[in-house]
Amino acid sequence: MNIGILQVAMVFMALAMIPCMYRILVGPTILDRVVGLDAMTTVMVVMLGVYSFVHESVFFLDVALVLSIISFLGTVAISKYLDEGVVF
Repeated sequence: MNIGILQVAMVFMALAMIPCMYRILVGPTILDRVVGLDAMTTVMVVMLGVYSFVHESVFFLDVALVLSIISFLGTVAISKYLDEGVVF
């Protein structure tokens, strides 16, 4: 695959983070902020996967996996806290 195409994809993914950051900073409710943060971490995981492919390094895939697990657990914990008022 052409490396130029992957660089263009990285630029578009970086641009896709702008609406996510806007939603995190301006979101009128906490739920909007949680969704924005979840979307931003999803874009970051994909960017790490592309970066790992370009540089042929498995290390970045490990980082992407850990980031996605932390993001998932954080989203579940915040959702449960907002619904029930307690996490555990």
